[in-house]
Amino acid sequence: MQQPEWVTNEPQWIKHCGQIRARAEDLVAGRLGVIEAARALLPLIFWTRAQDDPDLAVFTRIDDESAVLPVGPERSQWAAHALEREDAKIRAIEEKWRDIALRAAQSLVDRYRWSLEARAALRRQGSQDAADQESS
Repeated sequence: MQQPEWVTNEPQWIKHCGQIRARAEDLVAGRLGVIEAARALLPLIFWTRAQDDPDLAVFTRIDDESAVLPVGPERSQWAAHALEREDAKIRAIEEKWRDIALRAAQSLVDRYRWSLEARAALRRQGSQDAADQESS
């Protein structure tokens, strides 16, 4: 992937791209649900200015549709009877979007795979820079 001209902090941009890949991979592997993945991707979409990416736009639409539903830690603040009612809505949205989200996530995993090597290269460079400073 070509680094956009607007990027002024390459390591941060690479980190965010790596997080996009990781969250997409979490969805594909079943470690995150569709709504959880959408919520995790939303700030990364903003930070990488990738609102126009069609695969990421899927997750923006999922988040828009599920924004009021209790997913994640906020569930502990809800009454059991209310969670039962909302869980039916959550299941419906998860089911509606699952296939579309999984296709988009797999595409993101493939497209952002480069970020793994880019982050490793940054770490190696940082280790080398630290070693150079110690020896001088």
